[in-house]
Amino acid sequence: MSPDVTGSDIRESGAAVPGVVAVPEQEWLRLHRRSIWVAPLQPLAGLLVTGLLVITFRGWDEVGVVEPLIGVVVALGAFLLSAWSWATTRYRITGTHVEMRSGMLVRKHRAVARDRLRSVDLTADITHRVAGLAVVVIGTGRQGGDADDEVELDSVARGEAERLREMLLVRRGRPAGTVSGVASGSGGDPNALASFEASWLRLAPFSLLGLVAVGVLLAGATQLLRTVGGDEVFGSGPVQAAWDWVVGTPVPTVVIVALAVLLVLNTVLSTVLYVLFYGGYTVRRADDGTLRIAYGLITHRSVAIEERRIRGVRMDEPLILRLGGGARLRLVAAGLGAKDGDGEEKQDSDLLLPTAPRAVADRVVASVLEVPVAPAADGVRSHPLAALRVLLVRWVGVALVPAVVLER
Repeated sequence: MSPDVTGSDIRESGAAVPGVVAVPEQEWLRLHRRSIWVAPLQPLAGLLVTGLLVITFRGWDEVGVVEPLIGVVVALGAFLLSAWSWATTRYRITGTHVEMRSGMLVRKHRAVARDRLRSVDLTADITHRVAGLAVVVIGTGRQGGDADDEVELDSVARGEAERLREMLLVRRGRPAGTVSGVASGSGGDPNALASFEASWLRLAPFSLLGLVAVGVLLAGATQLLRTVGGDEVFGSGPVQAAWDWVVGTPVPTVVIVALAVLLVLNTVLSTVLYVLFYGGYTVRRADDGTLRIAYGLITHRSVAIEERRIRGVRMDEPLILRLGGGARLRLVAAGLGAKDGDGEEKQDSDLLLPTAPRAVADRVVASVLEVPVAPAADGVRSHPLAALRVLLVRWVGVALVPAVVLER
């Protein structure tokens, strides 16, 4: 249970909370039944691919019977654990709290006050989308919060997920249909601030996502070769021919060819990954006082963030991306720096705009902050020379002291 919620708070859950629309208290609800087979699919798919690769390189005769039996036992165990989790997990929405109970041997009861809720995140990877499910993460506004400051429902029906978001983020005092701010004129939706455009793809290689993907693939291939034995692979004709070419070619030529191959791989993989990660991106201002950000083709993510909790916008312009005329935007708001169950910072939890042209970034900043022109659009003022002199006097003197001591 959250440390901010006492037993008396839960018993009195029928009381109204200022600023929160009252709803009839619900009975304890289950997650969707299809989550029993959806949850284990991804880890089991990885196990299946590994097994197929082992069989391909070793041959079925070298595998034996033990490995497939282990795989069957692991698969059955994964489905049994998923069924156990589904059977022992309940949730409900009261007038004041969002509550979730889970576990049987180790019982957990988590309750988060509704007036503390700041964001509702809907995520659906490809297996969830096929099953018509979504993962709902209900977050609070606690800065630097961890997994105890949120309620994660994995998984509920897509319609139920949308209903929960609408219910939890509706506040008193905001009439339906009220929209404030600067209209961006994106598309035919007057509330839309920006949406994915094909012209953004030219900036994808500047993100260097492809190089990261190449590193991950090389690491995975190395681990696989250690598992299945790499003698057959290294002794094959194509690998030997490539090695003979490297040995017999001047070093400058090898370096140039290697850089050209990396450049092509980075361009292709970065573009593909950019489309998969951020395809279908939209950001719009909803009538309930939230920003709705949605993106992703394989894993679709939809985030609703209360505008009154937004404190600013951060524009990131790494050197390579700046040379291409692009920028990325992140929100500065309470509750977006939360951590997951492993204590790691949630990736893209504060994303406002993926890599896009600088002009689009300036337009979105102005729309979100409700100002005519983005603060950084007209450039920023540099520090005066007096500040440089202060830094030189302060730090040069500090650096000279160790040098003089060591010289003696």
